[in-house]
This record gives sequence, structure tokens and C-alpha cells, in this order.
Amino acid sequence: MKRIRLAVLAAIALISGACSTSRYVAESTPVVDEITLLAPYCRVNVLERDGKFYYSDSLSFIGEMLIDAAIEGQGLPIRKVITVVGRSNQAALDRDYESIVDFQPGNISNTRIPSTLHAFLTTNSTRYALMVYSEGFVRSNPHAVLAEGQLRYASDIYLVLADVRTGRIVYFNRSRPEEGDPLSAKMISRRVKLLLEGLPIGK
Repeated sequence: MKRIRLAVLAAIALISGACSTSRYVAESTPVVDEITLLAPYCRVNVLERDGKFYYSDSLSFIGEMLIDAAIEGQGLPIRKVITVVGRSNQAALDRDYESIVDFQPGNISNTRIPSTLHAFLTTNSTRYALMVYSEGFVRSNPHAVLAEGQLRYASDIYLVLADVRTGRIVYFNRSRPEEGDPLSAKMISRRVKLLLEGLPIGK
């Protein structure tokens, strides 16, 4: 499934061009003046010569640090940052995080955050929680001469603000897949800033 999704990501990136967004803002949303940030989750895969994708712990960790730095630079009212401890918890939360890719703005008013993620946030966060998930790939040899139509890399970022009390989504935005290095600090900063436009937060 992950390989298929990454292949689709690459195909969409090829035709999408510039980064655009798909945003949802809940009706009658109060101004949010306190946010808990769930440490960003990133999946960076390496596309090898055999055409298969291989998950990279180290590249994913770098991606998470870059996203975290980009969020920190946006002046959000973050009062608390929480991280998952323990692989048993992490495995379940990974699945919940990855399900965010299936969120569709037109149906989000009836969508709740996944159950394991909701339970974790209920225990550890303030009322409003911000979650950021990113996925993408890089080629094992990005400087190689590629056949026409092949991408060196591609990535996508999903951002969710949830009302932990109700489990409902207050704000959702995602970047459109594009040919962009998932480990480019400049690109990540630009995309995070764009994704946060319209977030109902206090000044």
C-alpha cells in the first residue's frame, strides 16, 4: 500500500506543478489561543535502483526536525509539545497518522481523528492539538541522469488542528504533491507557512 501511494504521489507531482492546497475550516470555529503540538511525523522513503521504496529512519528523523523548526518559526500559540514514547504506542499512532492522507476536505465535517490518536491526545494535550504528517521519497542516486518523466524526489505535507474534547477536526490543509526535496528546509518552511494560512488562531 505504501509503495502504491508513493508511486501515485510521484505521478501527481509530475503533473501538478506549483504547490496548491486543499483547505477545510470548520464552521463557527472559536479563535484558538492555546495549542498542543504533537511532534511532527515524517516518512521519507528511498527509491532504489530495483524500483522499490525503502523506509529510512535517519532521513525521516531529519524531515521531522525540519518540519518542527518550520512550525516553531510561525509564531503559533503552542503551549505544549508532546512526543510518543514506546514502540507499542508508536506503531498504533503511525497507522492513525498515515490515515490522514485519506482525509477529504468535502467530508471532514463528519470525520473524527482516529481513535488511538484521539485517546493519546485526550490524555496528554490541551483542548486543541496540531498534527503534521509528511511523506515523500528521494532517489538513492539523485544526481544520476534520469529518463524523461522520472522524478528525483517528491513530497506532500498534511496539517490537522483538532478539537481534542470532541475529536472533530477544526482545520485541515495539505500541500499538493510536487517535485520537491522532502529534506529541503527552504521548501518545508514555505509549505508550512502556506498550510497555516487561515488557521483560526488568536493574534
